[in-house]
Amino acid sequence: MSSLLLASLLLPIVAPHRAIQLNVNVAANDVIVGERSFKVTVIAPDAVTQVEFYVGTERRDQDTSTPYEFRFDSLNENDGPLTLKFKAYTSTGETGEKTVTVNVDNGTSKGVDFHIQAAESALTESKWDNALTEGRIALKIDPKSNAARRVMARANLKKGIYDKAQQYAEDAVAQDPKDLRSLDLLSSIQLTRAFNTVNTGGERSETLTVIREALKSAVGSRVKVLNMQIDELGAATDANLLQFADANIVAARYSIASSALQPAFNKDQRRNDLANRLAYCQLRLGRLNDALATLNTLKKFGTLDAYGFALVGVVQVGLGNDQASDDAIREAVLADGEDVGVRTAQAFIALKRNRTTVLSKLSDDLAKDNSQRTEVNYFLSALANRQSRYSDGEKFFERAVLAEPTNYDAYIEQGNESIAIAQRSKLDSKEQEQQLNSARAMFEAALQAKDNSFEALTGLSIVYQMSKAPADALKYAQAAVGAAPTVALAHYTLSSAYSSLHKPGDAQTESLKAGKLDVKNLGGRELPNAAAVFRYFNTAGRSPVISAPK
Repeated sequence: MSSLLLASLLLPIVAPHRAIQLNVNVAANDVIVGERSFKVTVIAPDAVTQVEFYVGTERRDQDTSTPYEFRFDSLNENDGPLTLKFKAYTSTGETGEKTVTVNVDNGTSKGVDFHIQAAESALTESKWDNALTEGRIALKIDPKSNAARRVMARANLKKGIYDKAQQYAEDAVAQDPKDLRSLDLLSSIQLTRAFNTVNTGGERSETLTVIREALKSAVGSRVKVLNMQIDELGAATDANLLQFADANIVAARYSIASSALQPAFNKDQRRNDLANRLAYCQLRLGRLNDALATLNTLKKFGTLDAYGFALVGVVQVGLGNDQASDDAIREAVLADGEDVGVRTAQAFIALKRNRTTVLSKLSDDLAKDNSQRTEVNYFLSALANRQSRYSDGEKFFERAVLAEPTNYDAYIEQGNESIAIAQRSKLDSKEQEQQLNSARAMFEAALQAKDNSFEALTGLSIVYQMSKAPADALKYAQAAVGAAPTVALAHYTLSSAYSSLHKPGDAQTESLKAGKLDVKNLGGRELPNAAAVFRYFNTAGRSPVISAPK
């Protein structure tokens, strides 16, 4: 073998140099909209130590472990061509890179309205991420757009990101404190947060505090909306009387609506639209005899319609005249059995008489075509509670107040259910306390929704009596009588409050007043305690609920 050949065989074998190869899930001229995730794979002869991400010449991020991934938010860039670079480093100091030019096109030139409409369409189709992208584009075009903030709030709400949803709604309200749509949305978000507050291991009392504050904020936001709507109407006039009355009825300002309607009805006692609204307000104020007088006047000078007969039925059952109530409801059904006022009147009478089977059929029928109405969900909640279907009762309660956050009847029903649970003998003292605190939170929400609700004041008095706080119980019972001096429940509650303070004379006086106002259920009764008041409150003393007139 020649020395030259031998020398060549002894030379080391040198492997050919292999370049570092990067593969990225983006191609040249790709159109980028909104946020985009880039994933990088690297083929290299040595270990890769890190990969960097550049936008133009600016390094934005780096990743030191697989998978190499980078989030890119195109809304931080201007529309148009943009260079992206990905650069990899190995343990031996070798580098490799890949550069692509993409086109950012978020359609900012199309204007705010285009993207708001696109976001609304995405929300309708349950495409929450698309809605968020369109909302962000709209905000990029106009940072002051409340419509864009509402879209962002709604999309985050649907995704269950409640803190962001609330922040966008709060920002909208801060931008325009008179923005009714944003206030309503904020109320809905606050309620949803309250209903999704769960105890994850902390004290239940802390969870209840969060829920109480969320309810308070939600009701407060909705009350602001209703008050602003009333303020926009100004004083009641002949031209806006019905609109003025309806706005006050929705806001539970029954006294104001009644005062505006009474003079007009006195001038023309044939008008159903005036009489029905006036009697409804009197009914809700606990002035049953006044409501009946209004309806009798209408009947004398005009004609009762289906809703008017339904009101008579509810008033008469409240006065203990069952036959007269049945007769009126029969006339209401003959006049228009499909009227929602007639149907809810039937449901209330069945609930008051504890006819669960009848209430079940009526509630199910109502839910078929009125499932979004707040009062329908109130009846469904009350029915579920009567049947010990507590999770269903809570579900329908939530639907009721999401439909109308100031539905104080729904809070009263839920508060009463908590009291009923607290009275179970098998509960320990701590659980009873928790249930009473839950009831108090509901009654406080009801009182915020209607600041002189004798029902809420009664509920709070009962809670404080059961919690061994007689002085507070007396305060709320006296307030209930002040709010509804013609309602037996208020006097019955005050009688019990006096008893808890060992004032038998005062207790007897109030008990006799209650007996005169409701002879059928309270006449001749012995002095009540809190449990007796609650039983009456939750059955025969239940306040009437019927759809408002239209």
